Amino acid sequence: MKKAKKEAAAYKRPKVINARVIGIVISVLAVMGFVIFMGHYTLSAEFFKVDKYGVEGNSHLKDSEIFDLMDVKGKNILSVNTEIVARRLEASPWIKTSYVRKELPSSILVRVTEKSPAAMLNDGRAMYLIDDSGVKLDAIEKPMPGIPVINIEEKHKRAYTEAVRLVNVINKTGELSGKTIEISGMRPEDISLTLNGLLILMGFGDYEKKLASYFSLKDEIAGRNIAIEYIDLRFANRLIVKPVKKEMKWVKGAI
Repeated sequence: MKKAKKEAAAYKRPKVINARVIGIVISVLAVMGFVIFMGHYTLSAEFFKVDKYGVEGNSHLKDSEIFDLMDVKGKNILSVNTEIVARRLEASPWIKTSYVRKELPSSILVRVTEKSPAAMLNDGRAMYLIDDSGVKLDAIEKPMPGIPVINIEEKHKRAYTEAVRLVNVINKTGELSGKTIEISGMRPEDISLTLNGLLILMGFGDYEKKLASYFSLKDEIAGRNIAIEYIDLRFANRLIVKPVKKEMKWVKGAI
């Protein structure tokens, strides 16, 4: 008897699943299926595919070129990541900053700030527009008036860097606006500036100070009415004028 009772106690009836629990589980699965279906439908719906765009702030790049850079045509606007699109735009050498906004159901609006050409680079093989960091913006077929020209190959890195620094100083100086300017030199200490045909030896660094020295005495130099071979600004606190004749003429002036 005791053995039979123990066996009976050890035996357990299988649990009966409550019909209510089954109903809840089925409902949850149905909702999940509906959400998945609607999500898939929404992401693939024609209604949300990007087919319109607006662009502001561009002058060099065309609207269509910017839209191509965005790479969003035909994509579902809900899946478009605006930060990724902005990074694509700013990968262009012409675009400095960009702002991207989505407009439901299918439009993308973009505002860009383009870089301005600081100079032209003539490397002996081709000519390019460059920005104020020396980065190439675009190849050009012929020089553009009013923009300084750097006649230095990029392989001369130190000289090229100094030439870009000099260009930025020149561009901030209103007195040189519209002048024909060329910068040359294979070493930083050899940097020279040709200003409307006049050779000015600049050397390395202190470009603001050196140009200020030139501006303070240029009228006096012009008033002497002599043919000048070059002006030397390489030495601290003095400006040297070399006439075409053999005699060396010094023009003193505190900087």
